[in-house]
Amino acid sequence: MNKIIILIFLSIFSYAKTFEATYKISYGIFGELGLAKTSLEILPNNTYKIKVHAYATGIAKFLSSNKEEFYESQGVIKNNLLIPNKYITITNNDYKKRKKTYLFDYKKEQILVEKYEKKVNIKYDENLKKKESWETSESKEFTNFFATNDLLSLFFNITKVVPSFEQGNSYAFKAIGANKDNGKLDIIIPKNKAYKELQETLNTKNKKFIVAIHQKIFSSSNGELFISLNKEGFCDKAVLKDVLIFGDIKGEMIKFKINKG
Repeated sequence: MNKIIILIFLSIFSYAKTFEATYKISYGIFGELGLAKTSLEILPNNTYKIKVHAYATGIAKFLSSNKEEFYESQGVIKNNLLIPNKYITITNNDYKKRKKTYLFDYKKEQILVEKYEKKVNIKYDENLKKKESWETSESKEFTNFFATNDLLSLFFNITKVVPSFEQGNSYAFKAIGANKDNGKLDIIIPKNKAYKELQETLNTKNKKFIVAIHQKIFSSSNGELFISLNKEGFCDKAVLKDVLIFGDIKGEMIKFKINKG
């Protein structure tokens, strides 16, 4: 669910201080899978902070052992663009906790990843009595590529870095959080039959396009997500098509608020 959660939080920023949105994630006949809350805070010193908290609900909460995910992008604002200095991802459930912190070094054009993992180790004695203990590990490494965006900053910049949303156009980007080997990500505005499918799937007159992160998401081998933007530039609907045999995974905005500074 993690890549889907991140990809639905597209936005622009204006002179408002804080944007807040809540999304419902659902999957075919299974109904609601989870909720996700995001906020973009513009601070007085030309810095920003994006936070996303996604968590499973209902049967998905039980099956995923209370899974929840956190994403955070921190950085500065230059020329009306969000420029990240730090990107954090955290995934937790009852048995495992993982955290990755990406630190951007623009002078050396490299990104350091600090990894932390804590997982439960379950053993049984001769009387079949269960014993649990937690094991932790830490490591550091550099990514294989350099990028000037993470997934959150890129998508909050989307309407400023894509020159035109006319049919038939496509644009290539790199972002931490997309393809793990090269960061590749494409914004595609299809045409003809493909655009008709996009229109029918999203069922909206809003600005729309396809995001391809070139990384497997469930049964979608290329990770293609249909996206619709509302008039404020926020994603109001996202659809991952034809997952397995049960239909589409959908993310729909259910709450939206702007707190002006």
